[in-house]
Amino acid sequence: MAYDHTHKHADRYHGAVAGRIRANAAKSRRLLWIESNDDAQEIIDFLAANIGIGFLGAMNASLDEWGGLTDNQTGAVRKIMAQNAERAAMWAAEDASSAHVGIVGERQAFELTVKHVVDLDGMYGTLFINICHDVDKNVVVYKGAQCWGSKGATVTCMAKIKEHGNRDGVKQTIIQRPTKTKVGGKDY
Repeated sequence: MAYDHTHKHADRYHGAVAGRIRANAAKSRRLLWIESNDDAQEIIDFLAANIGIGFLGAMNASLDEWGGLTDNQTGAVRKIMAQNAERAAMWAAEDASSAHVGIVGERQAFELTVKHVVDLDGMYGTLFINICHDVDKNVVVYKGAQCWGSKGATVTCMAKIKEHGNRDGVKQTIIQRPTKTKVGGKDY
C-alpha cells in the first residue's frame, strides 16, 4: 500500500518511519558493539540493574537509543564497575570479621557508631533502620521510631538483644527497646 496523504493519520507517518529507521540502526549497532566488546553482556546487565537518573541512567538510555556506547562511555562504565567491585570486596572484608554480640533476650549497654540510616514512611509513621557498628566493628541494627542521626554519630544506650541474624553473609545483632539513649553525648 502506498503512502496516502489524505489518510486521517498521515501526520504520524513520517515520525513512524523515522522511528523504525532508528530502531533498525540501533539493533545493528548493538550487534556490532556486542561483537567488539567481550564484556558487553556484563555491562548491559550492570546498567540494567542501575536504571535511574544520573550517569548510569544516561548510559542505559544511550544503550537503548543508539544500540551501544562510545569507547569513552564504555571505559567509564567499566571503571565504575571495577570501583563497585573493589568497594564490595572492601566491605565484605570488613564485615567478615563481624560477630554476634551478647546473648539473645538479655539487656546490655552498647556504644555504637551510626553507619547508615534508612527511613521508611508507612501508615503508622516513620520507621528508622539504624545500622551501626560497635567498637569491635560488629554490626548492630535497631529498627524503630528513633533516628539516631546521620553517618558517624555516636550512640550509647541500654537495649535488649532481639535476635542474632545474618544478612548477605554478614553476622548482625538486632536490638530493640533502647533506653538511656545518648546521641553525640546528649540525651535523646
